Amino acid sequence: MTSEPATTQDASPPAPPLGAPRGLAGLLSSGDHKTIGRMWILSALCFGAFSLVCGVLLNLERTQTPRINVFLGEEAYWQVFSLYRVGMVFLFVVPLFLGLATCVVPLQIGASSTAFPRAGAAAFWLWLTGGVILIAGWGIDGGLAQGGRQRSVELSLLAFAMVVVSILIAVVVLLTTIFTQRAEGMSLTRVPIFTWSMLVSAAVWLLSLPVLLANLVIMWVDLRGVAAARYGLGENLYEQVSWVFEQPQVFAFLIPVLGIIGQIVPLAFGAPMRNYRFVMVRVGLVGAFCLGVGLQGFFSPNAHTTPVFVVGGLILAFLLVLGPITQMPHLIRSSPRLPAPTFHLVLSLVSMALMVTAAALAVIRVLGGAVGFLRSFDAANESWQNRLDSALSPLDDLWGSAAGGALLDLVLVTAAAAAIAGIFFWAPKLFGKTLARPAGYFAPPVLLIGGLGLGIIGLVAGFVGQPDLPGRHSTSAVAQGVSLVSSAAAILVLVGVGLALMAALLGVVALSRGASTEANPWSAHTLEWATASPPVVSNFAVAQKVRSMTPLLDQDPVADDSEAAVSQEEMS
Repeated sequence: MTSEPATTQDASPPAPPLGAPRGLAGLLSSGDHKTIGRMWILSALCFGAFSLVCGVLLNLERTQTPRINVFLGEEAYWQVFSLYRVGMVFLFVVPLFLGLATCVVPLQIGASSTAFPRAGAAAFWLWLTGGVILIAGWGIDGGLAQGGRQRSVELSLLAFAMVVVSILIAVVVLLTTIFTQRAEGMSLTRVPIFTWSMLVSAAVWLLSLPVLLANLVIMWVDLRGVAAARYGLGENLYEQVSWVFEQPQVFAFLIPVLGIIGQIVPLAFGAPMRNYRFVMVRVGLVGAFCLGVGLQGFFSPNAHTTPVFVVGGLILAFLLVLGPITQMPHLIRSSPRLPAPTFHLVLSLVSMALMVTAAALAVIRVLGGAVGFLRSFDAANESWQNRLDSALSPLDDLWGSAAGGALLDLVLVTAAAAAIAGIFFWAPKLFGKTLARPAGYFAPPVLLIGGLGLGIIGLVAGFVGQPDLPGRHSTSAVAQGVSLVSSAAAILVLVGVGLALMAALLGVVALSRGASTEANPWSAHTLEWATASPPVVSNFAVAQKVRSMTPLLDQDPVADDSEAAVSQEEMS
């Protein structure tokens, strides 16, 4: 490894090996992790735009105004409602992070490829096929809703399971790559924070998504019987998978956000991250407290009142805000200069603000669950309990209200903002160029306002009695106004994702035309910036060796060995 990477790269992107197919055939047969990662990212952004359109329609329907009648009945509303949540998580946010990790993680750990290139490619194509079938299943009167056609519902469940299986395959490939393909000298304590956050995220998904898959299998088996007994009943389908979209499991989608922020913000301020190993432990603890497979409301309706939920939720919220509280003052004091307001930095700070807001909203909902927990005690003197119960009863009413959907929306917008920041930050490696500036000007404020609008306005909707699940919504003027504002916020988020999709498409077009830029335009210190932009086919020209968490700041090992030999001779 050289002590200083090249700063420019004038050559065109490397051509595929001699005899390799080109064009569409090359795309379909490619096992290159960079190509697969780009396809994950572009497909996820397209699915995300579709899911956000569904979210806008749902918010418009909730206004209950005579002139706005989006759906023909409650059944159609249920179908789009469940499609929106499934699509936002499993067709947008999780695949977006997987695509970014598939591209970047092998570069960060000095690997020439992923552990199982063909399995990684198969995971993407299986996910893409399952995603298309999943949307089609909802479109032909299927989905997780009561009253749908049985065959269509069965197709929807199978497609959903196909999507989950493909994500699990991609997770196994990512974990195996991190554990087996690291460069010489790179221990797990030396991996970049984004790689570490993806390792924790992948572990959480690997432990929790098989439970979701088991839920889907049980539902499908019961539905295939002569008469569904319980699990295959239409009114119970969504309830059995709703734990994925609730606290604390929903925060599993914020773990990669911690890695992206930790990668971008300290570099922009020009100051090292403080107590790196403590940060790694904090990210690991967030993953541990995110596991919510044991708090499924369908099997345990009072799960949100248990001590595990209440105490774990408070600890999780504290861990999420601990990073900004401890790191930002240190970076500001230690920074030798004011950071340049680059797009990825601004959007990282936006995602940090949204994450803190999500943690605050989570605390409010956890305190509502604490009301039920306190009611389980029989105290000799109940006066204190009655007073506390009276004070917290409005928070107890939030459970099952629109506040739950607001928390989910806020978490997903936070994740999307951070993932888009990562796409722009690593764009030289993804697309061979920095991305279009118009998206950089407009996307951060649009996503910030849209995300805060969905979260805060959703919390207000919960306080005014707007339920989360489809049904008879409040027709009060306040509730209608809140729903209109939420619709505007959802439109803003859709615009922000659309700008990111447009920029990514322009990047792919530029790459196909031979785009090439500086190898390290941000003066970063991690290993992915030691190769060209875009990287060569095998990522690195020579095998990499590292001795610290900042390999590009290490001195030339040959020079070090010579100096050590001279010192040894002098001592002798």
